[in-house]
Amino acid sequence: MIQTPQDLLVYALQEIQDAETQASQALQNQLRLVEDEELGKLLERRLEQGGRLLRGVSQNLEALGGQGRGDPNTAARGLVEQAERVVQLARTPELKQVALIAGVQKLEHYCIAAWGTVRSLANEVGQRDLARAMQRALDEGYALDRELSNLAEGWVNPTAIEQADLAQDGEA
Repeated sequence: MIQTPQDLLVYALQEIQDAETQASQALQNQLRLVEDEELGKLLERRLEQGGRLLRGVSQNLEALGGQGRGDPNTAARGLVEQAERVVQLARTPELKQVALIAGVQKLEHYCIAAWGTVRSLANEVGQRDLARAMQRALDEGYALDRELSNLAEGWVNPTAIEQADLAQDGEA
């Protein structure tokens, strides 16, 4: 039951904990499908960042008296499952890379919203260390999102479009 702002903070941290655990598993699976070296490096960096964040979340949960795991994060689970489905549906290697980036970005945007919410609440209840940790996660998340967008727009998407055009020309 959530009766205080601190209870809400614990609940939100447990949501982040489950989302990061799911993200880590999904990223490990997605790394096997990556064909672009730069994309692989970005996903590996996100895995490392997620590991640091999970350690920080666990420490803060303990400090706040958060016991055990919270409810499963169904929002994160839905994003992960949808991303996996889209990658499976993509028929060319180039489209799979586009779908991978899109799925990672959707989950990252969700995480950015969660981290920002916790940062704000942590500031309000005087949990400055937690607020700083969430700000670091936000900074890293925004940077990753920009880099993924740059990769998608500069190389991955145009390549997928070019390959689709070539395939259509070959069928004509």
